[in-house]
Amino acid sequence: PMRKLFLLVACQTVALALILTVSGVLEGGLSFVHTLLVPPLVTFVLIVAQPGLPGSRPLRVLGAYVVAGIFGIGLSILPFPGTVLGVVAGAITLFLFYILGVFHSPAFAVPFAAIMAGYALSDAPKAFGILMIYTVLVIGLALATNRLLDYRSYPEKWW
Repeated sequence: PMRKLFLLVACQTVALALILTVSGVLEGGLSFVHTLLVPPLVTFVLIVAQPGLPGSRPLRVLGAYVVAGIFGIGLSILPFPGTVLGVVAGAITLFLFYILGVFHSPAFAVPFAAIMAGYALSDAPKAFGILMIYTVLVIGLALATNRLLDYRSYPEKWW
């Protein structure tokens, strides 16, 4: 069991280094890039640690980040107090997570990260694109890590 634990931590550490390297490449003068990185990092650890959860299924994870990104980043450009935006973005995001069947708790942090970053309208499409890059990257790395560690059941279902 200890050997498998060391292998798990080694795989996750290599994946973390890759994710942080990609984040550094994407930064290119965009100060908000790293703010969006935290929820996908948590997603990566969650998917590898608990691959059987319905919320760990790849298309649900992707759907959750699309919803959270659209509303979180979209609302962050509005000139309202952060508390108001946070409550509205949180309520809309949760409602859509449940209605669409894409509940994934780490993605729920995206609206709050976006509101704290406070995007300009011109940065919002870039921010959403970067969030999607992070999301696809962590799903791909989680798939690879689970395969490498012989967790053949992941994903049991894509949706």
